[in-house]
Amino acid sequence: MKVLVTGGQGFIGGHVVQKLLEHGHRVLSFDRRLIKPVDGVQNFVADIRDANAIHQAVFEADGVIHLAGILGTADTLQHIVETADVNITGTLNVFEALKKYGRKAVYITLPDVWNNPYAITKRTAKDFAFLYNREFKTRINVVRGFNVYGPGQKFKPVRKFAPSFIIRALLGQPLQVYGDGSQLVDLVYVEDTAEILIRALETDRVADEVIDAGSGEGVPLMKVANLIREMLDAKIEFLPVRLGETSKAVIRGNTETLKKWLGEFEFTPIEVGIKKTVEWYREHYKELL
Repeated sequence: MKVLVTGGQGFIGGHVVQKLLEHGHRVLSFDRRLIKPVDGVQNFVADIRDANAIHQAVFEADGVIHLAGILGTADTLQHIVETADVNITGTLNVFEALKKYGRKAVYITLPDVWNNPYAITKRTAKDFAFLYNREFKTRINVVRGFNVYGPGQKFKPVRKFAPSFIIRALLGQPLQVYGDGSQLVDLVYVEDTAEILIRALETDRVADEVIDAGSGEGVPLMKVANLIREMLDAKIEFLPVRLGETSKAVIRGNTETLKKWLGEFEFTPIEVGIKKTVEWYREHYKELL
């Protein structure tokens, strides 16, 4: 199958591209910038708000994994209109192309926990995916990503726990925990998320519900902080919860949806994933500063 990955130059997108190649698929990458070309991958350099560019790319593919968008929590509060334009209008451009050319697709959404521009736009686009399936007979599987971490995640501008914790520790600075660290998060190694997204595209079934790409295990954020602290001999400091988030969040995937639609799946244990991630940042963190 020839697969188009929007946001193919991003963190999750890069891992999806590599795994698609491992699965034997041909790959097209659509991104607004070309940072790191991959051998054997055809690149479309454009914005998903460019409907003509999206239509051309979708036409050339057999299936689409749609990951492109503006992400972040407090960050998107400063760019609400742009976030809505990219994450909703841009996604509708993709869905319109799917409808026109009859291509199958996977759209990634996120937990319904936060009330910030990023979360609101992703929920809205998710609802549109099911509307398109119902009204226009498109074949879009919606996969809910959770707290995805692993090699290659950027340090900035959007703050994610793994690069933030690890790079600060490598620089001799304390790990910054927002709130008291009691938040329960479903941490998923990036290669696991990439594999689930690909399986959701490869299946002939179209789910009438969101497929959770989560392990179902709620890991206290402090457990993760302590794992990294011990590996890198760092200290921890506590900060107020960021705008648009909550200190008492409980975020866990429903493993039954994953099993129902895609079969059994074995997730990477948190200790193994964190170790691999720390090892990668030891070697590459200076490139991300």
